[in-house]
Amino acid sequence: MPTPITVPPLENQDQKLTVSLWLTRTGEPVNRGDRVVELLIPGVTFDVAAPCTGTLARCECRSGDEVHEGTVLGWIEPSEASPPDETAASGPE
Repeated sequence: MPTPITVPPLENQDQKLTVSLWLTRTGEPVNRGDRVVELLIPGVTFDVAAPCTGTLARCECRSGDEVHEGTVLGWIEPSEASPPDETAASGPE
């Protein structure tokens, strides 16, 4: 069953958040914790990491799309023995 890649919790839920760049292409393998998508809050860029090891199956958002906390950005088809990691998203750089 595919695992969602979601926008992590934010300090200010009203912040305008934009998908900046996908760092992984659909069909490419990823490891848990790999940076897969870059998000932009005005003045700050941060990465969202893969919640599990597997293959990026689908991107739900494109560069330039506005997203919010909890938005599903894409899906990873997990490898056999790869449980999701709830702490995969990194904070602002």
